[in-house]
Amino acid sequence: MPRKIEPLRKRRLGRTGLLVSELGIGGSNLADSDGGSETLLKAFSFGINFVETGRAYKGSEYLIGRALAQVPNRRSVHVASKTLARSRDGALRDLEGSLRHLDLPAIDVYQLNSVGDDDWPLVTAEGGALQGLQEAQEQGLIRFTGISSHSLRVLRRAVDSGEFDTIQVKWGVFHSDSAGLIRLAERRDIGVIGMKPFGGFGMFGSIKATEYERQLTAPALLRYALSNRQLSVSIPGMRRPREAEENVRLASSYVPMTPAEKGRIVRQVRAFLANMSNPR
Repeated sequence: MPRKIEPLRKRRLGRTGLLVSELGIGGSNLADSDGGSETLLKAFSFGINFVETGRAYKGSEYLIGRALAQVPNRRSVHVASKTLARSRDGALRDLEGSLRHLDLPAIDVYQLNSVGDDDWPLVTAEGGALQGLQEAQEQGLIRFTGISSHSLRVLRRAVDSGEFDTIQVKWGVFHSDSAGLIRLAERRDIGVIGMKPFGGFGMFGSIKATEYERQLTAPALLRYALSNRQLSVSIPGMRRPREAEENVRLASSYVPMTPAEKGRIVRQVRAFLANMSNPR
């Protein structure tokens, strides 16, 4: 008989005050999966109450909206989406589409997506996308503003600006260099959404059939990500219901890694990456 799944623990999403399950779900590839709707409903039934998506993820918002319509208390699930627009008008147009596809009167967190160093002056200028988000917040169309970036420098500027309620950053054993930024955000009471706990597209598949396959398992990688208590939520992608159940089982029962365990898996990842760069 399968072991009973314990309730997921919750963490505070910074100054938003939202209590979110420490395991969320990333929606980037949900629409590409035949079981996308079933995966979402399975995740929600297991207690995942945070889902993140974006306008760039074709069909994802619509799929999430349909799944939320089947949740008895849809307000119990917190939704984040994001825009690639850099102007006020573009951000507001994208928000309108997000609200329509998600079928929501308001979105909990709306983020500026994939902001690079060259984008920062554009989104923060008069008439920039941040202004659009702030106006939408004043109108009650979004509750909180956020930013997602692959640049630690940009996210540091976002934290220092005080303009954002949340940041979304790569976090996991493959991205342990984000630890300092996460500590800073936590001290500033900014919610931290951790993406790519398995290393990003194709990384986990690259581990298989190598000498590191037994150490760098999906449960180990996710456990490392969740062991950072300064993180608000980790959002691995989940394409199938089975993946949702496996991730929830781990998240509901894991013991945080000790410093020694963290050090060991970091060394294993460094050796794996070095081996990839210099194959024998």
